[in-house]
Amino acid sequence: MIDGCGASVCSGSSCICPANERCAFDTCSGMDCRFQCSAGATCSGTCGPSCNVQCNGASCTHTVGIGALVSCTAGTCNITCQGACTVAGSANLTCGGGTTAGPGGCS
Repeated sequence: MIDGCGASVCSGSSCICPANERCAFDTCSGMDCRFQCSAGATCSGTCGPSCNVQCNGASCTHTVGIGALVSCTAGTCNITCQGACTVAGSANLTCGGGTTAGPGGCS
């Protein structure tokens, strides 16, 4: 199990959590972070504006910034958007920053 997003899963602003591992993506706070959660993995973390989260894992719990793109293709996704964001797939969505939930994300 990987507890934390270490050098083994992160390269620059990109983090890939291997299959069936546990990763906390908290090392990327700038713009354009890319988080990818592989099959069977449990992922969590926070990213800033315009980040990209791809969840193919068992569970993804992420807080994302304004302009983020989140894709939930498997597992349980719990997504909190701090502003307007786009969410594809099935997710439990919470909208912050005065935005409201609608089809496909927060606006």
